[in-house]
Amino acid sequence: MPNNLSHLPPATGDDIRALLKRADLDLPEELVQQFIAAWPQYEEMVRRIPRSRDYAEEPAHTFRPTRHTGG
Repeated sequence: MPNNLSHLPPATGDDIRALLKRADLDLPEELVQQFIAAWPQYEEMVRRIPRSRDYAEEPAHTFRPTRHTGG
């Protein structure tokens, strides 16, 4: 079983329209077309994110104020 979602088939235009509807977004057709055109790049990027890591393993989610205040 892969560690990410890159093995899944790409979303279709109908899939993307359904996602927009589920999000309760009522966009003009021009914006829907732009969204559909941009979606493959977004989807490819997000699907490569490893799924086996815990949230706390990500260093970007740690903040130590003393490093910045000298205390």
